[in-house]
Amino acid sequence: MGLFRLINKDIAFENETRQGVVTLRLLYIIQAIVVLLDVFFAGLHVLSEYKYLTIGTLIAIVILFLLTYWMKTEPAMIAYIIFTFLLVPWLIPILGWSAGIQDYYVVILMLCFFANFGSKGFKFALAGVVFASRMIVIMCYSGMASNLPIDDLGNNMIQVTNNAAIFLSVVIISYIFSHRKNEEESKLMKYNDRLVKEANTDQLTGLYNRRRGQEFIEEIKGSSFLGSVSIVMGDIDFFKKVNDTYGHDAGDEVLKSIAKTMQDACGKDAFLIRWGGEEFLMIFGGKNGDETLGIIENLRVHIMEHPIIVKDNEISVTMTFGLAEYDFSGDVQNTVKEADSKLYMGKERGRNRVVY
Repeated sequence: MGLFRLINKDIAFENETRQGVVTLRLLYIIQAIVVLLDVFFAGLHVLSEYKYLTIGTLIAIVILFLLTYWMKTEPAMIAYIIFTFLLVPWLIPILGWSAGIQDYYVVILMLCFFANFGSKGFKFALAGVVFASRMIVIMCYSGMASNLPIDDLGNNMIQVTNNAAIFLSVVIISYIFSHRKNEEESKLMKYNDRLVKEANTDQLTGLYNRRRGQEFIEEIKGSSFLGSVSIVMGDIDFFKKVNDTYGHDAGDEVLKSIAKTMQDACGKDAFLIRWGGEEFLMIFGGKNGDETLGIIENLRVHIMEHPIIVKDNEISVTMTFGLAEYDFSGDVQNTVKEADSKLYMGKERGRNRVVY
């Protein structure tokens, strides 16, 4: 866990992500391990021939690893690229062409195009430099045998070690940066979903707001597959008296409680809208007027029989509802107006009732 925390430690600059430097740290660890394994498989006589170069390479890797904690991502990546450019032509004469050291240029290309640094022109320019360097290396070192006497087993193990390191480096770069992209896309989708929800939702009650309600009403037109559609307009009776008696904060709590009761009573079949103030619009898709009447009547009774507790106050309220059924033969807006007219008819008849 200590090594994991060390590798995953954030960069010193607050405005930069750590994916790039974490990738570099892993690549440096791989390079250090590869150098040690190459020396081991080539034979310890490498140390007598190239002692200072070997130790110097390991020291350089450690220094560059530590610099990732204090350097910005872009210069840290450029430092890695320069180091790898120098490492390849140094190792080929020592270990031979068959060791596969030249394929580290692939790692540079992967890092260049996956990492979020440098302009597009810089990336393609660097790709050109990598290609030219690869061609030069081929012309200068192709088929070169090792300067050291390495037996067949050691030579094979060096090939395996370097190919495994290059493969692992490519996998790490691909995974970290593709994972970052997927994570960013996921965050963006969640952020967009949140914006849409906020734009469509009444902040106080959590129900849909009037703007979204109007959109849904327009969507109903031509949607005959829904079957029956019932529309209910509801209003809290004497709500102004609640505000005047208990205060607007208590009034807000009553609105939230009523909205929650509606959601529980109507379930997922209803599209619930805070139409304005203490007025609510409920749209039931797939239910005729008689079915909806039973739901709304149960809702009305429940509200009447269950006072709302706000702090030390027990607030009793009732609601009046107007119910109309849309038959797809006319304008759905007229059905909304019909439900609203029946609501006011219920108010005139004494409130606390459902008019259908």
